[in-house]
Amino acid sequence: MPKNTAAAGQAAPPPHAAARTLAGTLGAYGLTVQVTVVLSFLLARAGMERVEAVTAATLASFAVFAAISMAVFHARSAGRAWLWLVMTAAPLALLGWGLGPVR
Repeated sequence: MPKNTAAAGQAAPPPHAAARTLAGTLGAYGLTVQVTVVLSFLLARAGMERVEAVTAATLASFAVFAAISMAVFHARSAGRAWLWLVMTAAPLALLGWGLGPVR
């Protein structure tokens, strides 16, 4: 039995499949965390109780994760997907830090 899957009649996965899969899972999770943090701070500042704001943002995060993951797999390349994830997460991280409680 051959060890190479391409020799066994199956096509080998493209080289960018691992990068796209990591972007669609770990990258999407990281961006979802940033969106959830910012959304919970904004909802709390809009007058919602903190517990309710966190709960609402967490519930919304499931849809946000799915949308981000689909967008990553829809991107033209894995590099563009990673660039989009980083360029979106960085401003959100700064916004979340700025909206956070002052101690």
